[in-house]
Amino acid sequence: MKGLIITTIFILSVSLINGQTKNKTIFVGNVISDTTTFKSNDYRTALTSIMKSNYKIEIRFITSPSFNYTNYTVLTYDKKWSAKYYYYTPDINILLSKNIKSKTPIDTILHRLVLNNIFSLPDQDSLITEKYEYNPETNDFIGSGMSVCDGICYYIEFKVGEHFRRYSYCNPDSYADFYPQVYELRNFANIVEIFTQWTKE
Repeated sequence: MKGLIITTIFILSVSLINGQTKNKTIFVGNVISDTTTFKSNDYRTALTSIMKSNYKIEIRFITSPSFNYTNYTVLTYDKKWSAKYYYYTPDINILLSKNIKSKTPIDTILHRLVLNNIFSLPDQDSLITEKYEYNPETNDFIGSGMSVCDGICYYIEFKVGEHFRRYSYCNPDSYADFYPQVYELRNFANIVEIFTQWTKE
């Protein structure tokens, strides 16, 4: 059912450093589930549908630049965490993959992502991005907006238990700077930075 909000809060007493280590639970915050987001025709992933995943948790971070190849960072959890990076090389239309080996544990990365509401952010298109400035001398409100051509779009696909969703943001850092009052834009810009820095370690 569209817009169904599933609040999935696993009670967990852990430090901010480690995402999950106690009582065999995983802190996921709020999970907004809406499988209708997978029925749109605006995006086709090169990977098998996440709704066919056998993992308990799967998160796909998809980077889709305007003039370059799409790549995928995939975190999965069944009995343990693993992470893979899927990518195309120039002039080869074959999807390649490699395991991500990073100094930062995956559960720590997950914790940072949850703190930025990865499972509950709305789609960028649904955000109210209005910006007004007030001139006290003229008593006028001045509205302004922005748009960005090309750039990079990002997609999040996730599965948590039996809950699924996909949503997207384009050029979130630029929009977050222009609309500082829209916390969702900053959250997603942080998510982009988390994945980008982590895969470069």
